[in-house]
Amino acid sequence: MGNGTGHAAEFGTGPWVKGYTDIFGGVLPSAPGVYVRTDAFHYSGSADTTIFDGRIGVSVEQDYTATLAALNIVTPWKLFGGTYALAVVPSMVAMSVDVGVEIPAFTGPRGNSFGPFQLNRGDTNLTPGDTAFSPFLLGWDAGKFHWNVGVFGFAPTGDYSTKQLANTSLNHWAVMSRLAATYFDPQTGWQATGAAIYTVNWENPDTDYETGNILNLEGSITKNFGPLGLGVVSYAMIQTTGDSGAGARLGSFESRVYAVGPIVTFTTSADPSKALTIIVKSYHEFDAENTFEGDVVDAAVSFKF
Repeated sequence: MGNGTGHAAEFGTGPWVKGYTDIFGGVLPSAPGVYVRTDAFHYSGSADTTIFDGRIGVSVEQDYTATLAALNIVTPWKLFGGTYALAVVPSMVAMSVDVGVEIPAFTGPRGNSFGPFQLNRGDTNLTPGDTAFSPFLLGWDAGKFHWNVGVFGFAPTGDYSTKQLANTSLNHWAVMSRLAATYFDPQTGWQATGAAIYTVNWENPDTDYETGNILNLEGSITKNFGPLGLGVVSYAMIQTTGDSGAGARLGSFESRVYAVGPIVTFTTSADPSKALTIIVKSYHEFDAENTFEGDVVDAAVSFKF
């Protein structure tokens, strides 16, 4: 797991859910209405050293399950030739954190041996999490090519306390800019999507910790066999500026992690205004540096009201 020297980004993560963009991520439906996507997302990972609530934790294991309900409101209005839409993404998070400090065996001044010792502390929590929202989504279509741009706000609406380890909030605001594009050939069934998300983080006022800016890159390639789709998904999270503030006790580290995995989809229609789509995917993270490394399982359902 990377170099293991220290872990950037408070809590070892950022506001954007890694790997959220998958199939047809560049498609913004042109038919007005409310489109819903619900994800049940589970992450299990570990880190050598990270910052929790302004404290340094060593040998950290983190498990959390988040349920996201994305509501995309597609309007009949056009702007710059593209479809205009709004979005809000509330969440519910179940969090479990275990922090351990291992003290190796040592010999005292009188020749007596002591240790090794393992000190552990754990915490769990189940509450609403933070909320993402977008007042600005624009999408365009040109034959087999589709693309959209959006700006998202990230509001710290979850549960947070410096006295607990299992927080369901990052306790800071952020702004995320996103560009996504999709190629889809309905004749051959091939689909390819790529997305880039850039996040600017605010400071956590309770810990004086400001996570650096983060670039997320996400992609998918799938082949449809009738209603069934099979393929591969991937993502990268790359911190582009170092952490800062009085709470950044490990210094101005920058984090990164990569992931790849399979995806299986089932959809009832190629028309997003008529389709019920089921998505199951998983990611295995690797080459982590200054952040958590683990595994992700995500199951999603999307449809139009």
